[in-house]
Amino acid sequence: MPKVITVFGATGGQGGGVVSALLKAINEEGKDYAVRAITRKPEGAKGQELKSKGCEVVKCDMDDKESVEQAIRGSYGVFLVTNYWEHFSKEKEIEQGKRVIDACEALGVNHLIYSGLENVKKAIGIECAHFDSKGIVEEYLHTKKLKEKLNFTIVRFSYYFNNFTSFSTPRRLNENEFVFDIPMEGAPMDGIDVTQGGECVYGILEAPDCYRYKTVGLSASKFTIQQYCEKLSKHLSPLTFKDSQITFDQYRALGFDGAVEIGNMFEFYKRGNPDRNIELTRKLNPGLQRFDVWVQENKEKLVQSFKSIEIQSS
Repeated sequence: MPKVITVFGATGGQGGGVVSALLKAINEEGKDYAVRAITRKPEGAKGQELKSKGCEVVKCDMDDKESVEQAIRGSYGVFLVTNYWEHFSKEKEIEQGKRVIDACEALGVNHLIYSGLENVKKAIGIECAHFDSKGIVEEYLHTKKLKEKLNFTIVRFSYYFNNFTSFSTPRRLNENEFVFDIPMEGAPMDGIDVTQGGECVYGILEAPDCYRYKTVGLSASKFTIQQYCEKLSKHLSPLTFKDSQITFDQYRALGFDGAVEIGNMFEFYKRGNPDRNIELTRKLNPGLQRFDVWVQENKEKLVQSFKSIEIQSS
């Protein structure tokens, strides 16, 4: 029987990358895996697409113990990612993470790979709920190590390259000039294409003894915001990009929902010294694209996305 790998968040960036890596291993390398894709909406377009590719698509309510256990039962491995942005509740994210971990332990899952993050409150004394919740779940997961009933690995993603055209869309000053308001105050920031972390998760599944109880920080490149802008300008000419040099305090004062939360995240990226390892990430995913290559490979989509931004009125 194939080893069932259950992937939470299968229609999202991280989970989708894991599903893609597993399907590639099954179809191109003949690996003995089967993918169970977990989603809230299996009847949706993304769920149906996964089904057409050979995944078992399963609906799961992460707030319900029985639903979680049903989703996990029979799994050899589990990839767990939770989404704070669905509900904006630190407490709910912690509960969901613990609920899945307990189910994995109770049902004898061989290897759990958890997408975690640092506890920012503990690290630098400011709150960042979508990090802190995952940090608390990481701490809970480490208590399982003492019982030796659950093998696990923690992966920590860095800032997504994909965010440059979504979460951190620049302001458009005129036809070809763009400005990013990303508050790093001159410090370099790790980044990765969110989907390419999937190959790293697959690499961990293939070598469980090497990564048991370890935390792996994923990154493909590390540059200042200005350097990211220079590389975008180089490869997407005549479009040009620059760093607005906005400060943490100025960003937090922008007033949109989540401004303080995200401002605190960027401050952690600078002050918290997050442990991300480009060399190890490339070992797990030899095809990992550094930022320059990623921009070139996605040039058409990037240009189209940036040109869809409305020019800012003066």
